[in-house]
Amino acid sequence: MSKNRTLVIALALAAAVLAVVVAVGLTTRHSSSGSTGSPQAASTTALPPGHPTVNPTGASSADLSKMIAALKAKLAKNPKDINSLESLGTAYFMSEQYDSAQQQFDRALKLRPGDPYATTQLAMVYHAKGDDTKAVELINGVLAKDANCQEAHYDLAIIYFSQQNLDAAKAEWKKTAAIDPTTKIGQAAQNFVDLMEGRTPKPTTTP
Repeated sequence: MSKNRTLVIALALAAAVLAVVVAVGLTTRHSSSGSTGSPQAASTTALPPGHPTVNPTGASSADLSKMIAALKAKLAKNPKDINSLESLGTAYFMSEQYDSAQQQFDRALKLRPGDPYATTQLAMVYHAKGDDTKAVELINGVLAKDANCQEAHYDLAIIYFSQQNLDAAKAEWKKTAAIDPTTKIGQAAQNFVDLMEGRTPKPTTTP
């Protein structure tokens, strides 16, 4: 593949990540944070501070501050509310407060060891902080327990993509889509594969 072709694909994928991550990532997580069932996993493009996809919802700092305050108040009443802990971690992540985000996911994992959502999100925090070795280690730990964890494959693809390892990223996105092509994250992964292979992505639909 030529350097120019690689650059075009990289730019197209970067734009695509920004465009679809709202549908498959943090917004989905926050909309389900009040549920009583198992947490709905989510993914985001965890990248260095200032990258446009760090806060894909476009939430203002004031909105994020309100969200954080509300979640902290909720946790003051019930410190073992794992959904709120994970949502608070995500809110801190969106506001680029990575140390605080890490603390919340660590707390969640103490309450529910091995929780795949908290683990993959913690991995993306490490990724955002520049420790891809730890991030990949955590994600591989999730995959060792559940090889069909769609979110883990998706997030691993993001890490590989950020490292410009396009072949590895495409392989992980292919696995993501193959696990369940009907989910939003599965459709998004397939769209990335299509872009990398020169096809026009299909619109994401609600299952």
